[in-house]
Amino acid sequence: MDPVTAGALIAAVNAVVSGAGGEAGRRALEALGALSRRVLRRNPSDPAADPGADPAADPSGGPGADPAGDGEPVAIPYDDPERLRRLAELLVEQARQDPELGRDLAAWMSRYGTPAQEVGTVHNSISGDARITGPVIQGRDFQGPISFGSQ
Repeated sequence: MDPVTAGALIAAVNAVVSGAGGEAGRRALEALGALSRRVLRRNPSDPAADPGADPAADPSGGPGADPAGDGEPVAIPYDDPERLRRLAELLVEQARQDPELGRDLAAWMSRYGTPAQEVGTVHNSISGDARITGPVIQGRDFQGPISFGSQ
């Protein structure tokens, strides 16, 4: 699998949150939280934690804290785009330095995310219960006018 990018990781988290509710979504976020905990345990003061948060003011210590040392997964800040971006960047950077973490993060992406694609790749599809009642155009990089016959 290609290396995971922060953008792809953020997109996968957003897809999990918006599309895989219930038990499947919870398991996906917990699995990513466990990977995040491995990284944040090594870097407890990393900026992926809440910016400017005072651990003493927040009993949980923020998203990377493990105050009890009980090994609980990190809560993924999916509702805070800036913190999610910083966490994704940290995970990707650490995955580049730690081959085991890289494999685990790639496995998470393979299971819960969309696989990394070649830049510019387009996959057009109409699926599910779609009912097409008129013309459909699918493609990439259209140039010039598009016509469906006489008007």
